[in-house]
Amino acid sequence: MKIPIITGQTASGKTELAERLIEKYPDLIVIAIDSRKIYKYMDIGTAKPKFPYRNNYRMIDLIEPNEQYNVGLYFKNAQIEIKKAIESNKKVLLEGGTILYLKSLVEGLSIFPEPSKDILEYIKSKKIDELYKELYKLDKERANQIHPNDRFRIERSLIVILTTNMSYNKACKEFFVKPDFDYDIYIIEIEREKLYRNIENRVYNMIKDGLLEEIEFLIKKYTKDAIGLKKTIDYFEFLNYFEGKISLDEAIKKTISDTKDFARRQERFLKQIKKLKPVRIINNPSLFNYNF
Repeated sequence: MKIPIITGQTASGKTELAERLIEKYPDLIVIAIDSRKIYKYMDIGTAKPKFPYRNNYRMIDLIEPNEQYNVGLYFKNAQIEIKKAIESNKKVLLEGGTILYLKSLVEGLSIFPEPSKDILEYIKSKKIDELYKELYKLDKERANQIHPNDRFRIERSLIVILTTNMSYNKACKEFFVKPDFDYDIYIIEIEREKLYRNIENRVYNMIKDGLLEEIEFLIKKYTKDAIGLKKTIDYFEFLNYFEGKISLDEAIKKTISDTKDFARRQERFLKQIKKLKPVRIINNPSLFNYNF
């Protein structure tokens, strides 16, 4: 049995399409593929589905905005939710556009053992040039794949190597986990001009719907340093506004620009998916239907 995935760029109409399918199939369970909808209370800026549709969704409102989450946890928990839905004889749909999450579900993922506290403390205590030299010494092949200033990838590689006592590529193969399900992938594609209009309209509508009040509440509850706020496009530019660093108009323009950049990155990834996997294109979401 293949499970349908509806994906596409931000503001392309994925959630609206899922909501229409919920209206037609009230027992439909929708698994969100979204690394920002996992945060509680971040509703307007992440464009979560409205109630009552939200009752049909899984993999949203999982953690507090100041808590950490990763693709390994998503891969594991999303598949658990899919299994639960199937075992309950529910129809299942996956919907969203977070690249890493989608990639893990479709292609599988290397899930490494948890590193020790000593390894993490050791890595954090070193300067980037020291870390790169050590990576080059332990795994020359991996070091040559990474820019010497890319601290995140250098750290991640060293953590894997030191934890597994293997080269990075060998560890990736050794700890690779295949996905449990096969999928029918549907990609929403709309004209770029229309997509950009959707993005602009969505940001202004979020402001009207109370985005600024939502951000103010979140700052008071979790502080401006909460990871969910700092790493989510429709929030972090407005943090600068609340700190008096930029005007509201500048924050809105920057948010629109950042969202368009994000949509372009999604487009590049989706082109790769089309080369690797059979997909079906949805040009007009309002006319799309799926017979479960």
